[in-house]
Amino acid sequence: MKRIKRLFCLVLVVLFTFSGSFKVQASDYGSYLESMLEFAEEMYYGDFSDEEVFKASLRGFFQSLDPYSDFYDLEELAAFNRSINGNYAGIGAGLEKDDSAIKIIKIYENSPAEKSGLMEGDFITAVDGESVAGKETGAVASSIRGEVGTTVRITVLRGDKTLEFSIIRGTVTINPVHYRIEEDIAYIRIDSFNSGTSSKFEKAMDEVDRNGITKIILDLRSNPGGIVDEAVEIARRLMPPGIVTTLDYKSELLEDKVYSSSAKHAAYKVAVLADENTASASEILGGALEDSGIGFLIGQQTFGKGVFQNMFAVLTPEACKKYKDLYGVHYVAEFEWLNLEGVYPLEGEIFGAVKLTTGHYLTPKGRSIDGIGLKPLITVANPSYPNGVDLSLIKKLTNNDTLILNNYGEEVYNAERILKAAGYFTATADKQFGSETQEAVKKYQVEAKLPVTGGIDQKTRDWLNNTLLELRSKNDKQYSKALEALSLFRN
Repeated sequence: MKRIKRLFCLVLVVLFTFSGSFKVQASDYGSYLESMLEFAEEMYYGDFSDEEVFKASLRGFFQSLDPYSDFYDLEELAAFNRSINGNYAGIGAGLEKDDSAIKIIKIYENSPAEKSGLMEGDFITAVDGESVAGKETGAVASSIRGEVGTTVRITVLRGDKTLEFSIIRGTVTINPVHYRIEEDIAYIRIDSFNSGTSSKFEKAMDEVDRNGITKIILDLRSNPGGIVDEAVEIARRLMPPGIVTTLDYKSELLEDKVYSSSAKHAAYKVAVLADENTASASEILGGALEDSGIGFLIGQQTFGKGVFQNMFAVLTPEACKKYKDLYGVHYVAEFEWLNLEGVYPLEGEIFGAVKLTTGHYLTPKGRSIDGIGLKPLITVANPSYPNGVDLSLIKKLTNNDTLILNNYGEEVYNAERILKAAGYFTATADKQFGSETQEAVKKYQVEAKLPVTGGIDQKTRDWLNNTLLELRSKNDKQYSKALEALSLFRN
């Protein structure tokens, strides 16, 4: 019990060091909270460890501040860092909490989730038979992740049907940038801002410039954000000279930042596709393009997260005591030594990390995003996904060679997804022109009154491309409206 008391006092040090809102000293609460621990130890049927008390106290406090602040233990921190880098072991699905349910908002291309048949819009109800009711998004995501080659059972609610999927985990590499060029329009979709997003965007823009294109559809729908610096670099690539965004900190320990663009001129007109899941760095980019005059938003009002989080490494209680003895002051975060004392904690002295909201962003015109979001210039309903297919990821078929049985590659993959969206192909699109693909092509050719060969020749290819355009026009009104709006501008 003495150990728990000591740990809890250190928890109080952490809480009151970070919080300036408390008007009462920690010592005024100390004896009362210790008595609550004694009560729990005496009355609780089970056991709890010192570490559990410490973690739960940190997690509970920081999660109570706002929806974005949190505490990560070392395992959770490692998973967070992997996701930021764009690589992790899991199934490749993006999640968000929708009221009390966990909703799949993103299925990443070529991921185990896509191959299993999970769809965007599915609601996860259980993982490995354990209900997710009452759990936070991060906890559900952690339970889904695991070692490559292991299996996880995901139970989902799709409409009024309950479905179960057994999915073999794999190494998920998120390609955050997808693009295609069709006539005088460039379509660029950014799924997230992780390490390397801006460099991949630069490659897309190289292709845009080689083709002399000045009209861009920038798709930021369901993009939750990520590394702000990556979004800023993209803004700089598109914008004229001026402010991209301003980051205003509360603490004097952190210096306010003004991010600027130094481009010589605005060479592009950008239609930004956005929805209610467009958040954080995505909103910063969208707001910058809008305020600069080169961009306009189409879709739905964005999420409204315009705040910034710093990561602070939290010391173990033992290390905290050690440095208090050395310096006479409770420093609970590595950040404070790095900035004030130049002290670097040793390996094993880090207990975890706190992700703490420390500032907020403003658009170039000084508009606040947080809690407000961005209102689109043109409001259009969100797209639908026919048979679970994301049409925005499909490229037109361009290969002049006839695709036949046992062919493999991206062209086959695009054809399979068109056929699936149109209702002819029921298997999982896998880039392999197998017997199921062949039968789907035959069914399509019969209904289109084409020669029934089971192969995709030039005529069938043209028909499939027209089908793709029709599907986009019917199911993605935001994309269609962007094409219409950009057509009003000269090249």
